[in-house]
Amino acid sequence: MDSHSAIVLGNARLRVWLDRATGRIMAVHNVPRDLDLVSAVLDTPPWRLEVQPEGRWIEGFASFSCSVDDGGSGGQRATLRWETEAGIAVISKVTVPVDEPAMFLTIAVENRSGLAIDKIEYPIVTGIGPLGARRLPTALVHSQGTGFLFRDPLATFLPEEGPRQGLRFSPYPEGFNGSTMQFMAYYAEERGGFYFATRDAGKAMKWYNFYKDISSGLLTASFMHQAPHVAPGLSFAPDYPVEISALFEGTWYEAAERYKAWAIRQPWTEQGPLSERAERPKWLHEDIGICTFGINAAHDRSEWLDAFHHAAGTPVFHILGPNWARSGQDYMGTLPGGAVSDWVPGRFSQANLETIRRNGDRWAPFEFDLLCSNSGSRPEPVLQCRQVLPAGKYSFDRYTFPFMCPATPFWHDLHVARDARIVAEHDPDAIYYDISLNNVLMACRSRHHPHHPGGGQEIADAYARMLADTKAEMARVAGRPVPMGTEMVAELVIPFVDFYQARAEASPASSFEADFWRKWLIEGKVEKIPLFAYVYHEYGPLRMDGWGKLSLELGDIFYWIASRVVLWGGLFELNYEFSPLEVLGGHPDDPAEHYYPFDRRDYGIDPEKLAFLAEVAHTRTGWARDYLAYGTMRRPPALNVAPVTLSYFLYNCGKGLPHYEERGTITVPGVICSAWSYGREKAAILMANLHADAQTVEILIEPRNYGLEGSQATRLCCIGRSGEVVLGRVAEAQTVSLSLPPRQIVGLEMRPE
Repeated sequence: MDSHSAIVLGNARLRVWLDRATGRIMAVHNVPRDLDLVSAVLDTPPWRLEVQPEGRWIEGFASFSCSVDDGGSGGQRATLRWETEAGIAVISKVTVPVDEPAMFLTIAVENRSGLAIDKIEYPIVTGIGPLGARRLPTALVHSQGTGFLFRDPLATFLPEEGPRQGLRFSPYPEGFNGSTMQFMAYYAEERGGFYFATRDAGKAMKWYNFYKDISSGLLTASFMHQAPHVAPGLSFAPDYPVEISALFEGTWYEAAERYKAWAIRQPWTEQGPLSERAERPKWLHEDIGICTFGINAAHDRSEWLDAFHHAAGTPVFHILGPNWARSGQDYMGTLPGGAVSDWVPGRFSQANLETIRRNGDRWAPFEFDLLCSNSGSRPEPVLQCRQVLPAGKYSFDRYTFPFMCPATPFWHDLHVARDARIVAEHDPDAIYYDISLNNVLMACRSRHHPHHPGGGQEIADAYARMLADTKAEMARVAGRPVPMGTEMVAELVIPFVDFYQARAEASPASSFEADFWRKWLIEGKVEKIPLFAYVYHEYGPLRMDGWGKLSLELGDIFYWIASRVVLWGGLFELNYEFSPLEVLGGHPDDPAEHYYPFDRRDYGIDPEKLAFLAEVAHTRTGWARDYLAYGTMRRPPALNVAPVTLSYFLYNCGKGLPHYEERGTITVPGVICSAWSYGREKAAILMANLHADAQTVEILIEPRNYGLEGSQATRLCCIGRSGEVVLGRVAEAQTVSLSLPPRQIVGLEMRPE
């Protein structure tokens, strides 16, 4: 492209071409890797603007002008201005600094009309195709659902509306159907590519979209920005830049490390690493080997609670099911009302609580955090304080639950008083919130609540106040901190959430976050990756995942799921929400007493799975505890091991889902591998062999890759549940051969001397 048709900005590592007639992005070039982001210049709008009250999108403009500030110590900058016939001007400043492989774009909307600005989509980069002339293998890394890798999205994504189009609308911050962090990347494997991010510490609501365009069949990357106050005549200018920059390695680790360098300096990590916090819940991070989720709270299940404790050989954390609430709480729409007396005193089985205490285990009640019935004793304030979500929700989720707005004094006060009463009357060790702030848009359009109709910081701050005040009151009543957990996670909740429940690391033997791409995941086109842990593990909440069952019928996928949950720093979970406990002592789990009408299944406990459960629990609390509780995740070495094909039977999910009772197989790496450092004291490579026989692996040991000083001699040990064996010393890169026992977890530990 020549300078007559394009505005050209750039430096030694990145160049960008903007159309002189429209201002749209025509090309972005990674100079050192000779990669072009755009493979075809399409006639598409540079931005789209949603306005109210019509809820329509404006993408045309009456005039366009630009000016360029070329050169200087600050780099190159173009100022773009579009005027619309509606009396709205859109202004962008595009800057390419001298010393960064990046372009930064800001956007502002000057509103001289009577319309209300709702959101703007900008920048929109269209015509994205393969990277490199040789059509190198490509991948998209995205923080949706805490982290997915999409292989060859140009071939995988389909030109149709819905999830198979890719990530057309991925709202932030949203942990269930949206972005948990503020970046994504598209790259050619082992070559390089492009990184997309925002640098926003201000809690603005936005979208990170990457999808296949229906008309062209090529890919599009875009950012959408929500106005915090949607009202006639108001202008809108997000106070953060969008970054598009070059990547030079072609791995998701490179993108995650670039984001982490910025993210751990933001307000949500200012409390510092967990290991340095005196107030951290040590029992949760250090003592608990496994957790259970959804065991019947109101009926005696003490026999099973005993069995899980003795099988693990460590303390167990039990999040009991929701059917304890005084006026009822279940999975068929029964919810407590708008008074504390609708919730407490709870109907907990005393046999369950006594068993948990006797075993030295821990427990938390399950609450539907933001859901409230208006059929209780106080219907009017409940109805008045409902969260009013925007009509165009722009997400895969339809958000059909009766959410409550956290900014309303009624719901804030009820939330605080309710949970303080639960703690006062039942003394739980923690509290768990399902369908909470990570499952809904940070938006409310009510004109009667004490916030502006819009989305972003005001609602995010209201959630933060509600949870912080609840946590403080629970601590006052209990005389100790009471850890707080949520369904799913997003980076903004790190300061006040201690643990979260997720399911994607168990897919395809689970439901929810990964359901949109089940077929692709089974085929290997989509992969769940520990993206959130890689960025935030040493700062953030503990992940509970696994959706595990101990039955033989589940299949041998159990070992893969349990291994990667624990080796990625999580707490492995046995789940009993949508299916029964395994038969124990001839006793089945009675469906009539449960909060979901599951089918009776007289499945027993597989003794081999029970033995591996203990392996997982002792790895978490024993020899690998420092890494898995407080460590920093590092890049694992590549292992050349034969893959393994594992069977699964998904019966623990809603009976109305299309994948209920799905049977199948999935082929996965034969060894799960992760790498960790613990300060500058030590580092380890952790491995779990999924094969039924021993496997010999060759491992390249490079101490400097794990935060250890390269000039120091490093003692190398094989560690595991059976003890420690010193293998020798290593100062520089060295290849080590190691035999991995079948279905066991072992580690190679490096300690500077």
